[in-house]
Amino acid sequence: MKLPQGIWQIPGTTAHCYSLELDGRIFLIDTGMKSSAKKIIEYFHKNGKKPDVVLITHYHPDHVGGLSLVSKTFSPEIYVPDEEISVVTGNARITPAKSILSRLVASMARIEPVKDARPVSSLSVPGIIAVATHGHTPGSTSYFIEGNRAIFVGDAIIKKGSEITVNRPFTLDYREALISKDKILTMKPSVILPGHGELISFDGS
Repeated sequence: MKLPQGIWQIPGTTAHCYSLELDGRIFLIDTGMKSSAKKIIEYFHKNGKKPDVVLITHYHPDHVGGLSLVSKTFSPEIYVPDEEISVVTGNARITPAKSILSRLVASMARIEPVKDARPVSSLSVPGIIAVATHGHTPGSTSYFIEGNRAIFVGDAIIKKGSEITVNRPFTLDYREALISKDKILTMKPSVILPGHGELISFDGS
């Protein structure tokens, strides 16, 4: 499907990462695994640009693994969900979901700390609304773009076949995640941009 104007999906990353241009600034949404950092850096260098701001949806390593190298390369402002900033700065560990696979991933996860991350509650950008969509992780946050009604949801929502749902094995609080899913859909977005799987369009494209 065609992405809304000003939004691009960065190719080759583990977990989807997106570039957003808004009012002369460039926003990077999530940074993939550690190995994804080089793909992100190559993408921006190829286009002669750099991210001014990084918005993190949640602290899982396939979404923040590349953050340290991206930060060192571009020195952007970095915003992380308040409940999870202690993990990203290296002061706490990930809280896994109940599944064996989630616990295994959490036990093996090693995130290189980024000390200058800011809490998302301090984000103040006209046209971008940080939406608390907790459940998948303690502070899972989505970013709603008012101009085109697109929403970046990280892993708060996925699409399986024709069903819009949540990834239960990796979700910390399933009931809260379902509430967050309904919250996102109630906002009537034109397109949902998830961290995995296909984009979800509501405009017929």
